Amino acid sequence: MNQIKVGLFIFVGLAVMVSSILILGSNKSLFKNSARLVSYFDSVQGLNTGSIVSLSGVRVGNVEKIEFDEAKNLVKTTFMVDEAYLQKIRNDSKIELRTQGALGDKFLYITPGTAGDLVVDYAEIKAEYGNDILSIINKRGSESEKLFDAIADFQKLIAGLNAQNRIPSLISKLDQAAGNLNESAALVKKTLASGKVDQSIAKMEKIMTKIDSGQGTLGALINDRSIHDRLKSILGTGQKQQQVKSILKSSIEE
Repeated sequence: MNQIKVGLFIFVGLAVMVSSILILGSNKSLFKNSARLVSYFDSVQGLNTGSIVSLSGVRVGNVEKIEFDEAKNLVKTTFMVDEAYLQKIRNDSKIELRTQGALGDKFLYITPGTAGDLVVDYAEIKAEYGNDILSIINKRGSESEKLFDAIADFQKLIAGLNAQNRIPSLISKLDQAAGNLNESAALVKKTLASGKVDQSIAKMEKIMTKIDSGQGTLGALINDRSIHDRLKSILGTGQKQQQVKSILKSSIEE
């Protein structure tokens, strides 16, 4: 009889201990009222039953169930929220899948709404993609892979230069190029300050004005049509071309 009592006592003790572990592990309390809310995601990779639900950084509940919704072709997530925090969640609230800590634990992050009615039991919270860096990298997919490939190639380049002991030489050349650039900039600045550039531009404008007005030999050539006609007649077009062709033809026949 005593053995039965001892066995029963141990069984009840183990049941209480296991229940306590499960309750504490999922952050639930027997003495708190909770409401169930749902959200639909394209992917919930890394999210598990019992994961934290946060409202603006405050832990308010835990994930209860994760299942695939055949009708919507999305992952349905059901989570518990303490009733005391429901007044902060409205129909226009948003929920995101975020990453927590260095280990990359996933959790649900709810942004409080500003308008609309308060949510009720089993209300749907619209899901958005997470804005944390890891979520953005996962979303960008192939573009993120290109970024990592570029980083890997850069590491290989640095390793190759280091193995050949070319980094000091490269730094020296960069310093020399920077020095030459500074000297060139100083020379340009000095030239601009002397006013020689402005003088040269002014002289060029005077020359172009004279040419455009027909002054000088070049101006006459450009603006006088009769000179063009004379040059054309001297060089020969029409009849002289025919004479040249005739001479060439007779030379070939001979």
